[in-house]
Amino acid sequence: MIIDAHTYIGESIYWRRKFTVEDLIERMDKNGIDAAMVVAPPPGPYYDDGNKMVFEAAEKYPDRIYGIYRLNPWFREEELEKAEKAVLNWGFKAFHLDPQNESYSISSSIVKPVIDLAEKLDVPIYIRSSQSQFCPPEGIVFLAYSNPNVKIITGRSTLATMLSAFPPISKHLRNLYFETYPLRGGHNGVDRSLKLFLETIDPSRLLFSSHTPFGHLELELKIIELTGVTEDYRRLMMGENVRRLLKL
Repeated sequence: MIIDAHTYIGESIYWRRKFTVEDLIERMDKNGIDAAMVVAPPPGPYYDDGNKMVFEAAEKYPDRIYGIYRLNPWFREEELEKAEKAVLNWGFKAFHLDPQNESYSISSSIVKPVIDLAEKLDVPIYIRSSQSQFCPPEGIVFLAYSNPNVKIITGRSTLATMLSAFPPISKHLRNLYFETYPLRGGHNGVDRSLKLFLETIDPSRLLFSSHTPFGHLELELKIIELTGVTEDYRRLMMGENVRRLLKL
């Protein structure tokens, strides 16, 4: 079973038209993708309509679409209540934080209640890394190190992967997972950071993702093919890891 761990549906100023769940399903079918994790696209600050669209998509295609709840911690208690209901009542499988788009630091006090809620509900958090002061890779590494019971997913960062493979801290970062889209912030031939994983990091911590429609599903699949991973490794990162992580 192949699962794309990070895709989007909805409306965004970054797209020419609404990208519907049917658009996503069509692209998945063309490329042999069995299921996808889906989140509402940026920008915010409000995501109620986007989260509703994701919920309706997961309800319509329960075996193919799994929702990630996108939340804005600036709304504090009200947002936390919605996020808890999203998991307990609406079937969402994870949380999504985007410090750069919402303009807050990953070390801000408004983030801690979200981390605590994720630990309470035992759901992972996807955190979008950036090279800005809002969410640098080392900030995500520190967050994972400081919250060992919270599963954190990130990407676009050679630095984070290097830190996660560096003794003695690597053994304390087994709760930090990485998506394949692109780990370095851009592909350079066959992705170097993916090869770094092959050499240094437990393959159970890598998740295939395309960021469709921001990314190109066909290209991301080709990158995996060109990297030449073993069949056992491929099976883990293309589906088994995310199934285990999200308890699917």
